[in-house]
Amino acid sequence: MRATAGMRLVIAGTALEVTGPEVWLAALRRAWAPWAGNVGLPPWPVSVAADETLAEPESPLFGAMPRSHSGICTLESPGFVGRIDASAGQAHLRAHPQATSADVGYFLRVALAIQAFARDGILFHAAGVVYQDRGYALFGRSGSGKTTAARLSTPHPVLNDDLVLLWPEMGRWRIYATPFGRGRGQRLVAPLRGLLYLVKSPEVALKPLRPSLALSELVANTPVLSADADWLPEVMARWDGLMNRVPVWALHFRRDVNFWEGIDAELG
Repeated sequence: MRATAGMRLVIAGTALEVTGPEVWLAALRRAWAPWAGNVGLPPWPVSVAADETLAEPESPLFGAMPRSHSGICTLESPGFVGRIDASAGQAHLRAHPQATSADVGYFLRVALAIQAFARDGILFHAAGVVYQDRGYALFGRSGSGKTTAARLSTPHPVLNDDLVLLWPEMGRWRIYATPFGRGRGQRLVAPLRGLLYLVKSPEVALKPLRPSLALSELVANTPVLSADADWLPEVMARWDGLMNRVPVWALHFRRDVNFWEGIDAELG
């Protein structure tokens, strides 16, 4: 496998500089081209290597559970050995040659989630929609309707229907598109106006969400970090601080295109 250098993944203040076999990185470079911009903060070097001594993969790397200890995250399953060192600012993945670009992409997603958190941001399992030049993160439990809500948000730009990056800038939060899902339109960032907890309902309404419930659901939708006891206290503190600046509502919505009118009527 021929190695290549120079692939970048840059979102807000995150930046990964990736080297590895061309057969794995070529597809990612094409698909992630909008996120290959200029680097602000120093990038983390990420090396990806093919290792024939590893067992053949039994399943995609996506099914592996990240584990952390003392600031080091490991990601291992048959065919894969990954290590992300937040204190050193670097990551490395060894993978059997039968691994795919999707496996490498998942490892980079985990690395970016950890780097974003180390740099005061949050990778968030939510759909991001821009309405009247303001960004909203729509989140909830599995099956709550994130993908449906994003699809019904025509013609408004969709940053992503699955994962967005929340990033603090000059005392305010912004919401960024990521390549880890599907978007619509050319918009990549917007000011973050609100966090909307999705509740399927025959009515359309915004209702107050109890702070304790809001915090638990926000934490539950924080990939990689929320499942690890080492990070959980800091994850909760990060969300608590964000909730002091960005309102959280329960959005009761039905499967039609009019729920944004209800939001607009409530928020103006």
